[in-house]
Amino acid sequence: MKDRIIFLSQATVDALNTYLEVRGIPEALPDFVFVFRHAPLTRSYCFQHLRTYCKPLGIHVTPHQLRHSCATLLLNSGAPVLIVQTLLGHKWVNTTLGYARLYDGTVAADYYQAMSGVERRMALPEDQLSQPASIGQLLAMVDAIRQGTLNESQVNPVRNCCTRLMTLAERENHMEDVKAPAQID
Repeated sequence: MKDRIIFLSQATVDALNTYLEVRGIPEALPDFVFVFRHAPLTRSYCFQHLRTYCKPLGIHVTPHQLRHSCATLLLNSGAPVLIVQTLLGHKWVNTTLGYARLYDGTVAADYYQAMSGVERRMALPEDQLSQPASIGQLLAMVDAIRQGTLNESQVNPVRNCCTRLMTLAERENHMEDVKAPAQID
């Protein structure tokens, strides 16, 4: 087994402290946090219980699939691959990349964010930097919205697109009002 550093939210720390208060006499238990019948949890214990909980739902999930999902969610949320590699305890970064399936919307969003930085460094005029999103960017953002994986770099462009669409709709409604012939009674 490998030792790893883990990071816990305050809610998790509070839950662990509550659990430790009720799990039993510390002197009578092994030096593990999670125990069952005074023994540390095993891989098979975790696998069997996950299968038991998933069976009534008609799904099959393994602890390893949860690990894959964690890596993918972290990467798609913008975590650097080397950080994910460290968290998973992989010796080689290629192992981490094999675990995670980068979502195309994330790849596209990262590309456009990087290109935005390139454009700023090239000192392009401000009006060129504020052009509406391209069709590729819009498709990546719509796909991210549909998948529920919108990352931070996509939030502002989505808001800007919504604002521009509302402005266009208001203009179009105003133009229809102007074009509409007056009713003569």
